[in-house]
Amino acid sequence: MIRRMSISNLQTNFHLKLIELSANPAGFGASELTGYSPEQVRRAAEALVKAGKIVRAKTASQRVRYFANDALARAHIAGQAPARATHAAAGSRAKANWTPDAPMHITPRTRIYIAPPLPRDVFRTNTYPQF
Repeated sequence: MIRRMSISNLQTNFHLKLIELSANPAGFGASELTGYSPEQVRRAAEALVKAGKIVRAKTASQRVRYFANDALARAHIAGQAPARATHAAAGSRAKANWTPDAPMHITPRTRIYIAPPLPRDVFRTNTYPQF
């Protein structure tokens, strides 16, 4: 059995506080309220959005803020810096952005290290900590 929230259920102190916070020019995000989990805030805010009391605005690919009206939401989004393109995080699993058959690019600052070969019987170096 699904229990739907009525308008009278949206008059708690928590819901009224969310409506008050949404009137700020910056609105509010689900993780900004202390004392409540982001999931509690998100559920209450989405109930208020569904009831038409506040407006939900996507400010980034996975970031949502809540505002009192569309004008505040548009003003906040317009004041934000443009989103930067997402880049792959560099690390051991990052792929090079050149093709395997691309020519080498050696500059005066390039350092080339030639490591001694591993012993003949070593097949996996992470198994042998001395190497």
